[in-house]
Amino acid sequence: MKKKSAIVVGLIVVGVLMLFSTTFSVAYNEIAIRSRFGKVDEHSIVREPGLHFRLPFFADSIHTMDTRLQLLESPQETVQTKDGQQVVVRGFLLWRVDTDGEGPLNFYEAYPQMADATGSLQTQFRDALNAIGGFTLNELLDADSKLPEAEAAVLARMQENVHEGVSPVSAGISRLVFKESTTGEVTRRMRARRDTLAENEKARGAAEAQRIRSEAKTTSEKIMAFASQRAQEIRTQGEEHAASYLAQMNEDEELAVFLIWLDTLEKALSENTTIMLDMDQAPFHLLDPTADPTRTLGAGK
Repeated sequence: MKKKSAIVVGLIVVGVLMLFSTTFSVAYNEIAIRSRFGKVDEHSIVREPGLHFRLPFFADSIHTMDTRLQLLESPQETVQTKDGQQVVVRGFLLWRVDTDGEGPLNFYEAYPQMADATGSLQTQFRDALNAIGGFTLNELLDADSKLPEAEAAVLARMQENVHEGVSPVSAGISRLVFKESTTGEVTRRMRARRDTLAENEKARGAAEAQRIRSEAKTTSEKIMAFASQRAQEIRTQGEEHAASYLAQMNEDEELAVFLIWLDTLEKALSENTTIMLDMDQAPFHLLDPTADPTRTLGAGK
């Protein structure tokens, strides 16, 4: 009985070992390469996740690779810009295994292990960061910075240099630091740019002030011309009315003088006023009941 139990247990163990050696699993985020006796072809790529069968381990070997995005960061690198300035940059690269066509197979042939790909890509990415040297320092730092174009140039260089099977997705600059020798130059340029902007604003303000003064002067001249013209029209009208009155007064000069005397006397006595005047002087001689009211100015009694 014990012998039979040992045989059963042995058969179960052998079955488990056979099952383990003849199956493999692929996760949803993986692609597997199944090599048979060390050889691979386009049929060696296993894309479907789940449990798969294989020949025992001595015939088939399985290599899996992660298809998710991988992050690669470079150490700080000194790069010389187009205008000869030294900057220290740190970049990052997002990449993944190329899952299209024979991409996984090409990746497997170039990098047997993911760690091998990381080391190789690190060297290539450090070289690609030199693409920043195609831009001047001002182009990287100005308000209209060309840093996105510089990052695109780094990515393009990576896409040209990487082995088939690697798909660079995005490249960026995470840090941009000036060397000590560059800091003084940057400060000088910033000061010069600030001074230029200040001078431009002053010039714009002076031009605006001159425009306002010119408009004010033009407007005032128009108002003064209109006022002078209107005053002249009023004077002309007054002279015309005065001429008509003088013409009427010339028809009877004595009556005109008499009316003037009455008007003057009315204005002088319009208030409660006590005055002492010579009754012989016009127009106050009119208050003398014995005086001749018809005599002219300057005549005697």
